[in-house]
Amino acid sequence: MVREELEELRLYVLLILLFSAPSGLIMGYCANGGVLAQISFVLLSILWFYFTFKGYQYAKQNNWLLHQNYLFRSIALTFSAISLRLFKLIIASFFHLQPMDIYVIIAWLGWVANLIIVEVIIYRKDIKH
Repeated sequence: MVREELEELRLYVLLILLFSAPSGLIMGYCANGGVLAQISFVLLSILWFYFTFKGYQYAKQNNWLLHQNYLFRSIALTFSAISLRLFKLIIASFFHLQPMDIYVIIAWLGWVANLIIVEVIIYRKDIKH
């Protein structure tokens, strides 16, 4: 890995591990939508922390395949905020549900869908090798 890429990786890891995931954990605990939404957001922040930490750990060990796989997972969870809003727009446009019902659905769909897509990509990539 080139020095500049490693510095960018360190910044990404530092921001997630020290700020984003811990604040996400607190926000998840206090989330609207009841216990199901709270569980979703707390689990999201725990997995986000774990995947980012493991990706960085594997980079330090020069295990680039596992590093890449874990960072793919981390990035998928990073983009969950965008996915959540996209799913909210789609679900609210096509289904006539109560707002809190939509919130609980997108609380899970916003990150689980991203993770499933990444797992399929990792699986297909690993099969080719």
